[in-house]
Parts: sequence; structure tokens; C-alpha cells
Amino acid sequence: MSMVLAAMLLTTAAGRKPASPTFQTVMSSRIVAAARAQLGSSLGSDNAEAQVSVVGKPEDVVVLPGKLALDARRPMGRLPRARVGVPVYIRVDGETVRRATVWFAVSIHRDVLGYSTDAPKGSASGTLKFATENIDIAAVQGDLVTDPTQLTGMRLRHEVLAGSPVLREDFERIPDVDRQERVDVLVSFGSIHMRAKGTALGRGDTGDTVSVLVDGAEAPVRARVTDKGVVEVDQ
Repeated sequence: MSMVLAAMLLTTAAGRKPASPTFQTVMSSRIVAAARAQLGSSLGSDNAEAQVSVVGKPEDVVVLPGKLALDARRPMGRLPRARVGVPVYIRVDGETVRRATVWFAVSIHRDVLGYSTDAPKGSASGTLKFATENIDIAAVQGDLVTDPTQLTGMRLRHEVLAGSPVLREDFERIPDVDRQERVDVLVSFGSIHMRAKGTALGRGDTGDTVSVLVDGAEAPVRARVTDKGVVEVDQ
């Protein structure tokens, strides 16, 4: 039996009309305050630097009488981010009667590693130039690189622009043998060993097998990658 129905059925022995329940109003400002406190806790150490503003708030909520509690939940997904919705569950006597969501705009400016010049796809990390850039990290989608040494042996997977932050997702590892790379080809015929040059038709790392067109040959052969820029054909 619901709380409203129970209230309507309350009558006296004299048969008086049922008493009307006394509703209570949960002000929007109270819901926002609960959500903001949860957001601050969820941001952790970033909260001290965060600039937060409300961009979407619920209206006042009317609920039944009883012990009121607001349960603001941790927002889902990556934090910090530019737009965050914090759900708030409104409980009366331990039961959830309403749910509201408060939306916040978040900005956190910080000095991070950035690109000092534009760079094309495929650029090796060692050829790139970096600088310190003041960036809103809440607007960044990806993992920030904090030290260029984290990029050793890697190259850009796409073009980047000067002033943008350096992200781990910008890079891919350079394979030991890359497609269209000139490679050393080692060929063994029993006790006879020869060295030639060729062009890799695929990419792979040590232990992988790739197709290689040896200089002067009409058809490619399969060769095993044995080192960076080196493949071996076993006969």
C-alpha cells in the first residue's frame, strides 16, 4: 500500500474525512549543492583547480512527508571532462521517490606538454619539438604524455598541430620492419650464407614473418624478422 493511499484511508472512529498528507518541497538549490559536493569529491585533487558552473539544473521537487535524504552518485565515465552530469536520488524514509540530474561545465587549466610546431603523420618522436602549453585538460579526450621519454621508439599515427597537447593516442610503436622499408635480407643455403637488399611488403616485429621483394627477384619471398631492418629467408 503506497504512502498516499495509506494517508487517505486514515479515518477516525467518528467517520471524519481522511486527513490530507502534508507534502514537502526539496528546493533545487539543495539538489544542486548535493551534486556539487559529490562532483568535488569525484574530482579529487583536481577539484582545487577546477572552475565549475551549473549548466543544467532540475526544478524544485515535491515529495511525500517523511525522513528526507539526498543521495548524489559519482558521475560515470572519465574525469575530469568538460560536461559532467551528477545523478541525485531523492529518498523518503529510505525509499527512492525521485531522481534528478545536475549538469556542470568543468574547466581545469594546467601547464602540459604540447607540440611547438606542426608535424606530419609518421614523424618519429625523436624528431618532434615540444613546448609547455597552458591547456584546459577537462576538454582533452585522451591520456596526456608527461615526459617525451615515454615516446621512445614511437611515431605519429596522424598529423598534429602546434599548440595542441601531446597525447598517448597520437602515437604508435615503430615496427622492427615496416611496409615499403628497405631491409637487409639474409639468405642461407646450408653452410652458405648471403646478404642482399630488399623491400618489405608488410610490417612486423622480431619473430614475425613478412613478404619481402629481394632486389632483382620477380616474386616476393616469405622471410622472418630477426632484428630491426633485418629479415632472414631460410631455404
